[in-house]
Amino acid sequence: MAWAVELSQYDLQYEPRQAIKAQAMADFLVEVTGETPDIPSTRWKLHIDGASNQTFGGAEIILENSIGVAFEQSIKFEFPVSNNQVGYEALIGGLMLAKEIGASRVEVSSDSQVITSQVNGSYQARDALLQKYLEKVRELCKSFEEVTIQHVPRERNTRADLLSKLASTKPGTGNRSLIQGLATEPAIVMCTAQAPSLPSWIDPISRYLEHAKTPLDQKEAEAIKREAPKYTIIQGQLYKRGLHQTLLKCLRPDQTDYVLREVHEGCCGHHIGGRSLARKIIRAGYYWPTKMSDAQKFVRKCKKCQENANFHKTPSEELSLMMAPQSFAQWGVDLLGPFPPGPGQVKYLIVAIDYYTNWVEAEPLSSISAANCQKFMWKQVVTRFGIPEAVISDNRT
Repeated sequence: MAWAVELSQYDLQYEPRQAIKAQAMADFLVEVTGETPDIPSTRWKLHIDGASNQTFGGAEIILENSIGVAFEQSIKFEFPVSNNQVGYEALIGGLMLAKEIGASRVEVSSDSQVITSQVNGSYQARDALLQKYLEKVRELCKSFEEVTIQHVPRERNTRADLLSKLASTKPGTGNRSLIQGLATEPAIVMCTAQAPSLPSWIDPISRYLEHAKTPLDQKEAEAIKREAPKYTIIQGQLYKRGLHQTLLKCLRPDQTDYVLREVHEGCCGHHIGGRSLARKIIRAGYYWPTKMSDAQKFVRKCKKCQENANFHKTPSEELSLMMAPQSFAQWGVDLLGPFPPGPGQVKYLIVAIDYYTNWVEAEPLSSISAANCQKFMWKQVVTRFGIPEAVISDNRT
């Protein structure tokens, strides 16, 4: 009506449109049909469990959704695995299965508290192999919209626990309802690159015993020939022979620090001294030429030994005793003055003090002379207390 009023000034005529069924149906659908609501994707529940023994291991994966669709996969590992490793293998296999079927939201249930806590960040993965597994799991989680992992008691995970034990003990050939798999190698392989060893005292002896090669220097060659009969090589490892002891494993310089630390302060170590440490290393079955000096240096650098050691407080040299062992055995003599002259023109004073009893003998003097000092010592000290063992005085006296 508003537009009709605005356009009334123009010569316009309105005619009703003829009814068209198809157009009316299209207009009706446009009017009553709104936007398509977002349908949330289905949440899948993943139950995993693993079991391992001395030679084999097995994992069970159960993936199901709310409408009853379920997938069961049994994996047998033909390599020795630990309990934590088989748990990570089961988790990785379950996430890969969920990724293959197109799941976007996954809820993982496992009875392994270590794995669930490490993935959630409550525990820290210290082992290098478990750290690699944890990185692999977090990389797989990035391909899903939402991944939650929770710890459940073993009683609520009985189906997966039973099937994982069956997979780890015998081949699964009779159960046709499972997706049975076989893993010949782990999902994570630790590749360690061995660094080239530095030249050490072992190399010349090993070359002589294996290839009969000697150094170019004449003296060194003769020394190697004399020492070589004391050693032998077993499976590429050099050992030292002994007359009254077993073969001792020869260590390189980069291996000695670990042995010293373990023997000195390890689980069976009690922070012994350098010589005892070297002998204990020999009893443990290890040898290198400088073990005695290395052990003594290592003990001197041990912080706990320095903090808790019994330090000897005796002086490095004999002290000069200031106390006499008995009364009147040690006297101290000194001269005082000059003072204002007194009767007899005395203006000096000679004093002798016993170190034990602090007994004082004194006499005034008119002049200082050797005769007066000798007379005082003889009259006041020797004749009354005996000959003293020591007399302490300064140069003037």
